[in-house]
Amino acid sequence: MASANVVVLALVAAFGSVFMTSPAGAMEKLLDIGVVTARSGPLAAAGKFQLNGFQLAVDKLNAGGGVKIGSDAYQVALKVYDTHCNAAEGASAMQRLLSVDHVPVVLGELCSPTAAAEAAVASDYSVPLILTVPTAPDLTKQGNTFLFRVNADTDQLSKALAAYVGEHHWSPLSFIAWNNDAGRGGVNGMKAMLPKDIAIGYVGYFDVGAVDFSSDVTNIRKSASRAVMLLMDEEPGALAIRQIRDAGLDIQLVGTLAMGSARFLKRLDAKYLDGMVQYSAFPPSAPVPRIEEFAKAYRARFGEEAHGFAAQSYDALLLAVKAIQAAGTASDGAAIRKALSGASYDGVIGHIQFDGNNQAHPPVYVTQWCANGTRKIDFPADLKSSCGTG
Repeated sequence: MASANVVVLALVAAFGSVFMTSPAGAMEKLLDIGVVTARSGPLAAAGKFQLNGFQLAVDKLNAGGGVKIGSDAYQVALKVYDTHCNAAEGASAMQRLLSVDHVPVVLGELCSPTAAAEAAVASDYSVPLILTVPTAPDLTKQGNTFLFRVNADTDQLSKALAAYVGEHHWSPLSFIAWNNDAGRGGVNGMKAMLPKDIAIGYVGYFDVGAVDFSSDVTNIRKSASRAVMLLMDEEPGALAIRQIRDAGLDIQLVGTLAMGSARFLKRLDAKYLDGMVQYSAFPPSAPVPRIEEFAKAYRARFGEEAHGFAAQSYDALLLAVKAIQAAGTASDGAAIRKALSGASYDGVIGHIQFDGNNQAHPPVYVTQWCANGTRKIDFPADLKSSCGTG
C-alpha cells in the first residue's frame, strides 16, 4: 500500500503543474514538501499522527489560495516515504527525495537513529531537514547546519519532569524503558537532572514486542519505590500499567506524552490511569486559544482528539513554507536554511525560534489523569487547571 501511495504521489508531482489551476483559471505550480515517517510497522500509529498534522497544514494553505513564492503561485503537496523507522531505509528515502524528487525541504521522522542517517544526507545535498518527533538530544549537537528540530528534546522534557518528581519527592524512583537509544538516553538524562535527594530504585529495559512485565513488577516492589517512570509508547505502556495495577502495586505512575491522550485511555479503564502523570508537549484540552483552535480543526478533519505529534508537525510545515517564502525560492536549500535559522514563529505548540544548534524550545507541560478519565494540567504553575482541561 505504501509503495502504491508513493507512485500516486509521484504521478501527481509529475503532472500537477499541468492540471492544477486557480479559481481564476491561471496555471499554478505544485510545491512538493518531502515527508519521512513510519507508515507501517509497530510505529505506524505515531506516523499517522505526524501525517495528520502535515495534511492539516497543507489543507489550510491550499484552502487559503496556496502560497506565493516570488511571482509564482503554488499549491502545496506532500511527497511521503515510509522509512519503517529504519536508518538504511530513511537514508534511501532522503536520497530519493533530494536527488529525484528535488524537494526544497524534508520534514518528519519518528526514530532518532533514522533521523541521524537522514540528517547526513540532508547535509550532503544542502537541503533542510526539520524534525517534528525524535527527541535524542545529540541530534542537534553535531554541527549539522541543515538539521532543525521544532519539538522539545529529551533533555528539555526530562528537565520539567525531573523538577516535578523532585517537588513531590517521589523517592526511590524506578524505571522501565525501551532497550534502545531513546529509552536508555531517557533514563540517563532523567538521572542526571533529578534532585540529589531522589534515590534510584529498579531500572529495567525491554525489547520491542515484549508483553510480560511481571519480573519488572517484582523488582519494583522489592525496591520499595514510590514511583515508576515508563519510558515507552502506547502499546507496551498499556500492558505495563495493567500488570502493575493488577499485581496490586500501589505506586505513582509517571509516563510520556504517548500516555496522555484519549486514544491511550481506550486501551485501559480509567481506574488504571487515575493519578498518573506524564510530560506533554500539547495538552489538547488546555484553555489556550491557539490550542483550542487547532484541537477543533483536528477533530473536524479526523474525528478524534488532537495529538502532540500532529501539532508539532503542523507547525513545522507552516514554518517551512514561511521560510521558503522568506527565501524567495523553492529550489535553493541553502537560502531556505538561512531563513529557517532566523525564523520566529508563533505556532500551535507555542513560540518557535531556533537556538545556535537549530533546536527550538517550546513549552513543556505535566498533565495528570483524573478518576473520571479526563486530564488536568499540573505544570507549569500558571496553567494549573481542573479536570477536563488537560
